[in-house]
Amino acid sequence: MRILFISPNRLRLVVPPLPLGLASVVAAVEREHEVRVLDFMFAADPLGEVRRVLAEFSPDIIALSLRNIDNQEYRHPESYIGEMKDLVALLRKDSDASILVGGAGFSIMPREFMAYLGADFGVAGEGEGALREFLAAYEGSRDWERVSGLVWQEGGEWRLNPVLRLADLKSLPRPALEYFSPHLYQEAEGSAKLPGMVPVQTRRGCPMKCIYCTTPLLEGRRIRAWEPAQVAAWLADWYEKWGLKRFYFVDNLFNCPPSYAKSLCRAIIDLKLPLEWGALLNPAAPDRELFRLCREAGGVFMQVGNESGSELILTQLGKGFGRRQVELTFRFLEEEGIAYSCFLLLGGPGETRETVEESVALLSQYRPQMVNLTVGIRIYPGLALHRLALAEGLLAPGDNLLWPRFYLAPAIKEWIWEYLAGVTAEHPNWIF
Repeated sequence: MRILFISPNRLRLVVPPLPLGLASVVAAVEREHEVRVLDFMFAADPLGEVRRVLAEFSPDIIALSLRNIDNQEYRHPESYIGEMKDLVALLRKDSDASILVGGAGFSIMPREFMAYLGADFGVAGEGEGALREFLAAYEGSRDWERVSGLVWQEGGEWRLNPVLRLADLKSLPRPALEYFSPHLYQEAEGSAKLPGMVPVQTRRGCPMKCIYCTTPLLEGRRIRAWEPAQVAAWLADWYEKWGLKRFYFVDNLFNCPPSYAKSLCRAIIDLKLPLEWGALLNPAAPDRELFRLCREAGGVFMQVGNESGSELILTQLGKGFGRRQVELTFRFLEEEGIAYSCFLLLGGPGETRETVEESVALLSQYRPQMVNLTVGIRIYPGLALHRLALAEGLLAPGDNLLWPRFYLAPAIKEWIWEYLAGVTAEHPNWIF
């Protein structure tokens, strides 16, 4: 079959994100099917490219990847899903192909998205295995109930099959970066005015219990991983093919478990290549030896997912670590000479002026390269924060969360913006 994959994302927040998930899905089916890929990120005329490829390629299936739902900003919320709806309408007009939607954003609310977008099918969860199942059913029995994570319509209602997470990531082919001009992603700047970094995933799954985070919903709580030697081989191959040397590990918890992270660092050190990379660290496991290995392996920039500096708020958010672990993480990184940024997620349950000031005071004692300030927490269905918002009457059970809704503690609503304006004036590298 002829399959046209489209990545519509054009957002360049921090750095332009190469669509790694879609690259992984393409790699899973490219040997058995004829594929084309359209990536809107660097396209001068994306919709013109769509029309051209539809005429030349005449696909049987068009697969759309939905990554970003909205900008997650409380004061100036901006939804991106209208653009996806318009794209589906264009595809309907210019092609007879079946339209399939997937991606991380889609998988959070698959039924709601299908009802809004008007596509033919959707795939929730990990797409490598599910897409292969769908294509086999599409060409054969059309027995949709057997396709993992498939969203399909029956009797006027959208049905969602159980999502099956892949037990063995090691058997998957490496992501097909060649369809996405990876050298452009390495060189292009994003909103942070920093050189790009090519994303790499080594693990899926997150055992943490943060009340607002969708990662366990999307990837499950059990950590699954590729072998460190496999990942190192990808990096060496991509360096040889395209000169890629700046990477970002998109694992939700790079340092969990620490033993795996250390093995990965050693495998990268053994390559003896001039690589530079960043990752997201969870403060639950501050480990000086690991940070030393990160530095030796080319780890030059880390994001620390601290979210708060208040013991009370860390507990309320379900972070699984305390203030002491946050401080140890900052201290060890500074002692190893690794640049880092961190976060303050303000306005969660129990937030007050006292807890906000406590967080600001803590971060002021250290030297983060950047502090990302966010006020208000985006609410997603099925999470603990959603249940709390329902219990407090902030939401009604039937509210459609395709449209952004936020949790913001009443105690900080009236003064937080003026206060943060003063904080950012004092700390120019703190942004909100």
